[in-house]
Amino acid sequence: MQMNARPGALAPPRRALRIETNVVPIHTPQHPQSVELIDFWERRSTGGRLLRRTDLPCREAVSLLPSIFILEPLGQDGEDWRLRVVGTLLTRWLDFDPTGMSIRELYHPDHVAHDAERYRAVTSERRLHITQGRLCGVNRDFLDLEIVHLPMEGASPEDILVLGCVSIFED
Repeated sequence: MQMNARPGALAPPRRALRIETNVVPIHTPQHPQSVELIDFWERRSTGGRLLRRTDLPCREAVSLLPSIFILEPLGQDGEDWRLRVVGTLLTRWLDFDPTGMSIRELYHPDHVAHDAERYRAVTSERRLHITQGRLCGVNRDFLDLEIVHLPMEGASPEDILVLGCVSIFED
């Protein structure tokens, strides 16, 4: 397993995690953080262009940064995706930093194809996708979550990434 190790980053787990998504799509975000991210994305997606990777980080998005992640496709087929950025709240929640890992390394094999298809739809259709539910396999599967996936420009307008945010509902 290759990692883009950063000084002070939490080490990957000794055993392989196998995250399973137990989520359902929803049409309208319900978590305030999800609404904030979508509003930010809409304000920065102007003139026929999507939010650009260079727009992050910025003061306007500072409260969102700990809960965001960015996925990039590995190869033209989009069958696997690499976690390019993972926010500090998410790394603490996971107890390690998965930055640099692919979804094949991190997700349960039964969920990789479905989740990769979701990411391909977000990037090819350039539309948002929102789900609610739980992630199993991370020792925090009791938490109710909302996950937002948005298309975002990478190095060029043709290089489309997935900007995501995991919001945890408080009881």
